[in-house]
Amino acid sequence: MKENVHILGGGITGLFMAYHQVKKGNSVTLYEEKDTLGGVIGTLNKPEGLVELAANGILLTDDIKSMLDEIGISPEFPKKASKRRYFWINQKLSQFPISILAGTKLLYSIFLKKLKFDPNLNFENWGNQMFGSSVTKNIIEPALGGIYGTRLSELQPETIFSKWDGRGNSTIFKEIKKNKKKTYGTVSFPNGMGDLVTHLVSYLSPKITIKTGFSFSDLNEIQNLDGSVKICISLKNLLPILDSEIKFESKPNLLTISTLTRFGETKLTKKPCFGVLFGKNEGVNALGVLCNSDIFDGRVKNKLNSETWIYPNLNANIRNDSIESVLEKDRSFITKKIESKVAVYRKTWEGVFPAYDSHLFKFNQILDQLELNWLSQGKNIKFYGNYRKGIGLRSIFESTMF
Repeated sequence: MKENVHILGGGITGLFMAYHQVKKGNSVTLYEEKDTLGGVIGTLNKPEGLVELAANGILLTDDIKSMLDEIGISPEFPKKASKRRYFWINQKLSQFPISILAGTKLLYSIFLKKLKFDPNLNFENWGNQMFGSSVTKNIIEPALGGIYGTRLSELQPETIFSKWDGRGNSTIFKEIKKNKKKTYGTVSFPNGMGDLVTHLVSYLSPKITIKTGFSFSDLNEIQNLDGSVKICISLKNLLPILDSEIKFESKPNLLTISTLTRFGETKLTKKPCFGVLFGKNEGVNALGVLCNSDIFDGRVKNKLNSETWIYPNLNANIRNDSIESVLEKDRSFITKKIESKVAVYRKTWEGVFPAYDSHLFKFNQILDQLELNWLSQGKNIKFYGNYRKGIGLRSIFESTMF
């Protein structure tokens, strides 16, 4: 039976949700506070090349490939050389920054050690117990820091691995195998991730009702909508709406992340690579850097090189040239050279991304209970977004399928 579906939020979560609801044959109305759709996902075409505003790619699966075919866009696969990835550990680049002994312990932890979360331990302390300090510091810290926009001491394992059984009944290998789907690697599009938004909007516009410049002030308005409601707005915009339902101490933490895309004539590393992840206390302020022009074709003009540096908690009011000086200092620390830049483009997102800590875990339990309470009242209202089931675009796409 055809259902009336109201989608609150026209970011990438809302667009994915609208796509799935259209495929189900439902009548969809999408509400967006701003005049444009896509949220944080977008691409700027600058004289030097493309600048991604947020994500630089999406992990391709059969379901996502089917969507791309439907909306009429072909994925762009990365260059083979981008398979090379570096860690900056002990002030040098390394592709495997742990000893053979530590690697053996890591394999034991993955295949044989029982997986058990402790709510009293942050990811850093839990990781030291689970994998050992070397693996945690040299691999997990830089890897997760680059993905989640902060350090391990600010993360909680059960929040990041919310789909896993962490009660001591399973192993990491079993949980990975249980949740594993076939993937084809990270892909982008000819004109960057903005292409994905443009094609989704073009596909959806004639099929759904889109109301831009529209926002909801409280839960009463939302509960009075006729039909099912999919709340896909950002966590930052959701919290004021839930103010009457959420106690102050239960509110999740929000992160501020800055990305600086640098164009220059020289490469960061001697060999082309996907990028570099930085360990804690390794003399670099950035969490990681993506070597854009080594990953995808068509990212630069005039034979330039492009890099995107990711920084946590940079003061939004700091002068642009000061932020650039931080980047150049980090870069020269790695290359051991002072090399001139051609251009740097900065984007700062304040409070858009959630901190995957214990507060977010408890907050999601509150959202689960709200959904159950509404269901008992005959109301189908659910929450979706990067604060629910995963931070990556693939996770968001899959969470909106059902």
